[in-house]
Amino acid sequence: MSSPDHPTKKRKRQRPIISCTECHRRKQKCDRQQPCGNCTLRSASHLCHYESKSTEKEGESAERSKSPVETTPLTADTSDGFGYLNGGNTAAEVLEKLDLDALPSPLSAPESSETSNYTRLLSLIPPRPYTSLLIRNFFTECNWLYGSVQIRSFESLLESFYESTASLSPGPQQLSQFPALLLQVCAISLQMLPREHFRQISQLCLGKDDFGMLSTRYSNAAVEMAQGLGRHKSTLPRVQTWFLRASWLKSEGRAIESWHALGQAIREAQEVGLHKATTVLGDQIRAEEGKRVWVNLYTWDRFMSIILGRPTLINDRHCTVPPPLDCDLTVSPLVPRSPLDPPTSFTERLLDYELAHIINSIDELPTNDIAALERLHSKLEALSDLYPPALAILNRDTKHDDKIPFLAIQAELLKGSYHCLVVGIHRPFVFTRAKSRRIIVESGTEVLRSQERLFDGTREHHHTIYTLNFFTFDPAVLIAAVLITSPSSLDSHTIDTALLHLHRAQERLSIIGRRVKLSEKGAAVLKLLIKKTESSIAQLRSTSPPATVSTASASPASTTGSTYYSGASSHESPASSISMMDTFPSGFSAGCDSTSINGFPDFAALGPINTGILSTRELDDILGGEIPEFGMDFNFGSMEGNMGGIMEEGVARGEQGGNTGGPFDGFWQNLLYVPYA
Repeated sequence: MSSPDHPTKKRKRQRPIISCTECHRRKQKCDRQQPCGNCTLRSASHLCHYESKSTEKEGESAERSKSPVETTPLTADTSDGFGYLNGGNTAAEVLEKLDLDALPSPLSAPESSETSNYTRLLSLIPPRPYTSLLIRNFFTECNWLYGSVQIRSFESLLESFYESTASLSPGPQQLSQFPALLLQVCAISLQMLPREHFRQISQLCLGKDDFGMLSTRYSNAAVEMAQGLGRHKSTLPRVQTWFLRASWLKSEGRAIESWHALGQAIREAQEVGLHKATTVLGDQIRAEEGKRVWVNLYTWDRFMSIILGRPTLINDRHCTVPPPLDCDLTVSPLVPRSPLDPPTSFTERLLDYELAHIINSIDELPTNDIAALERLHSKLEALSDLYPPALAILNRDTKHDDKIPFLAIQAELLKGSYHCLVVGIHRPFVFTRAKSRRIIVESGTEVLRSQERLFDGTREHHHTIYTLNFFTFDPAVLIAAVLITSPSSLDSHTIDTALLHLHRAQERLSIIGRRVKLSEKGAAVLKLLIKKTESSIAQLRSTSPPATVSTASASPASTTGSTYYSGASSHESPASSISMMDTFPSGFSAGCDSTSINGFPDFAALGPINTGILSTRELDDILGGEIPEFGMDFNFGSMEGNMGGIMEEGVARGEQGGNTGGPFDGFWQNLLYVPYA
């Protein structure tokens, strides 16, 4: 018993140090791996170690063993079992703040079957000389498109991976998931492999140029690896793996599977915490890389929603992460770009990110609210006025094009995204408002112009880029729909210009179709649409006074696409004063004059219109049958109703007709349904 003069002081309880010594010294958040992510990125794996727990007195240990709370602590594994999210407002977060002495239990060792499968998949990684060539090709020919992988962190993980492969056993969490990312990088690199590398890489295919099959093998192996070992522990390389898988699937023409892979990437990113203002990725460069991955996920989610009519997967209410810095991540320290500086390689993606946030307003646009429509269009134009001169929508400054790789291509990608949103704003009014029809045709034509410049500015191995395929076909279908159903709502110059670019789009898809089978099908569909478009225009002009017809009228249907694509025809005549006649192609209901808007029939009041854009038989002739190169049946299945019918939006989402399967997921058929309000 202590004396009154010297009372016993209550000893302050010290919380155990669970970070590695280096992270504790540098005051960084440690992921508690061996070696941890921070030490790996700094190439200081040899310094990463953990202090052992101090020896306890036997009495203190016995006393704690009687505590019902500490006998069954909520360890890391138990938290994972309950499904708590790190950083969430949950019971697990509360327990972390309590002064408990429980340490997270070490990760349980993987089962022998998982380890065996992991070793088998590791053996699919090509030898290092071939891997180095594919990685170099990825960062020079592929990564500029999205910038989702940073070369410095990738090379650091690559070196650590090769150092640890001697044992062929799973290492730390982030490192064990890196091979899946490596395989996916190789798969995409093979998709965009220049011809000058064919000879070297053909050795991986036993001397054959069967790079498509090899790319498929690598991508599928990456998915199998991502779904296997450590599937409950998300890391940034795991998120990047699923995003690149979604990109690979889009380039293969498998849009629905790509959307599902995107959903997996988004869930993995949320598990890591990329959607939050604070993440556990460590240093600033790593955090910026995570933000850039989130920018790509968010942008894809919103654009796939407005273009393909799919629901969004990200709720803005849960997103608190600020935008990443517009800077060069290869230069230290990070210095944000000033408004007067030329764009960085990621500036275009950040501007796309801003456009993606406007899509939320398009989804909330009231039906038939013209004032709200005009306000949203003005907001979009005001946003584009703030773009850097080198990425401007109009009168772009080209002085930096020779200094910055792919800058001119990124400018065309941004221009396509901008006009895509313009079309998306007015698409619900395509058959109820003459001004919206005109804007859709003009903006759609601008997209086709931009795609032509994009096509001319890229090499053959870039033809697998999804944008070159989809943003050529999608606006062409909408333009054709307006020209077939309402040619009299447009002046002659607009019609001629649109028809010219429809022919050029059809020829581009034919050229791309030599490498991408999906584009070959799209070219066949456009060929039929152009034929019907020219028939509709000819019918209009046969009933119009000869003086009102533009002198630069479109060539007859017998004109070949190559003549159009070579620019042999001149379409520089001014807009004519063609009168807005009540002349429409066959297929419209009689008695249209009873209800009209701006002198045109009110199609919303008349109900769905059978425009006969393409019949079921015509689509079956194009889309049915076999493609010998793939060795499988590409029958898109029969569809009910008239494929050319202009359906209401609910019907367009798949409640009538549609495809029952097939590698292309009924992609082209869905686009031929033009929804309207």
